[in-house]
Amino acid sequence: MKDFALRAAVTIVRVMSALAELFTKRRDTILLISCQDDEPTQDMAELADALRALPDAPDVVVQAGLMRRSFAGALSFAGKLFSMMRNIAAAKTVVIDAYCPAISIPKKRGRRKIVQMWHAPDAIKKFSMQIIDTPAGYSGKTAMILNMHQGYDYILCPADATRPFFAEAFGYPESAFVKYGLPMIDRAGKMRRPGGGRAETEERTRARTAIALRYPQLDGRLAIVYAPTFRDGAGVDAAGLAEALRQASEGTQRGRSFLCPYLVVKLHPLDAVKNGAGGDVMTQKRTSPLCSGGDVMTQKRTSPLCSLRDTDFPLSDWYAAADAIVTDYSGVAVEAAAAGVASYYYIYDMDEYAAKRGLNVDLRDEATGKYAFADAKALAERLLSDFEGGDFANGEGYDYSALDAFAAKYLEVPPGGNTERLAGFIAAL
Repeated sequence: MKDFALRAAVTIVRVMSALAELFTKRRDTILLISCQDDEPTQDMAELADALRALPDAPDVVVQAGLMRRSFAGALSFAGKLFSMMRNIAAAKTVVIDAYCPAISIPKKRGRRKIVQMWHAPDAIKKFSMQIIDTPAGYSGKTAMILNMHQGYDYILCPADATRPFFAEAFGYPESAFVKYGLPMIDRAGKMRRPGGGRAETEERTRARTAIALRYPQLDGRLAIVYAPTFRDGAGVDAAGLAEALRQASEGTQRGRSFLCPYLVVKLHPLDAVKNGAGGDVMTQKRTSPLCSGGDVMTQKRTSPLCSLRDTDFPLSDWYAAADAIVTDYSGVAVEAAAAGVASYYYIYDMDEYAAKRGLNVDLRDEATGKYAFADAKALAERLLSDFEGGDFANGEGYDYSALDAFAAKYLEVPPGGNTERLAGFIAAL
């Protein structure tokens, strides 16, 4: 019954597409479709701006719509689908950032070029066609009915090391991939610390100033940002990491310099937080059980650890304000490396995650593998030891050459100018 309904929906989509092609006048526009949410992503907005800034700027149309895996979500998306198809029929080039049924289900017509820019520059965890018939993905039959990822002319991939994984994930030969970077790589690059010929950027100054004004309690503290990947609602062990940092920071007070860390949590919006020692700390915005004295907004140096969950700033802004990033199988690992932020990997559930979803990259085998820990206590001890000297901005104990090697392996694109290069490529198609 489910397959029958899905096939019927696919037939309707193809009929709608044929009608749109028949009755829509081609206007040679460049259409950007953001499939990650119901609003355009920052990457799509910045790409649109770069296209409009070109000499002889093309007519650029931006549209957004997320197809959610529910009946209500499908109905909501259906309302946007015909408008999307009319815009596709009018376009000479279409750029998408995820699977888009309006592109892959209908038969491709004319000389229109389709560019899949994908929404992440990495492939640390398996995705898309790599996770067919797993708990994290579609069934093989559903993927076949939906024509998953069919119809592309070009797919962005920023490094040769990632290309085989992308080829598996999209079902294309490696020759279909072009080496361009996403706008997010430019944003990360602008957040790098000055030095080595780099000056302080306006973007970095703006981000640091805004975060300092919003969170004055971070002044003089070791700012540690925890940004884990999504786990399909299974929850993340933020509380376990916080407790380990609390215990390790108490040790620094007794035996070494007073580091006084502050844990900032940036969760994937679809993820819950697993309860741990001290309670579900990440639901506490202003009061935390791990911050003795109660109100984290007033705690400056009286507690060995305070924590907060931030929802006010994009993660890219925190690359300018954080002393260290803790992540895992997320694309944050690559972005943070591009930003030059000391990075640690909390991989407490690696075996379970690999079994359920699959991993392309074992972070323990990378240049930064010595910073990958399954044990929160070991990670906390290493992190605080690296920053023991008190020079938080430089983290004298951290191996930044290893971080640069990791970034160079997975980002064979410049640290800046990627948005403009990509806009030029798209406009020339």
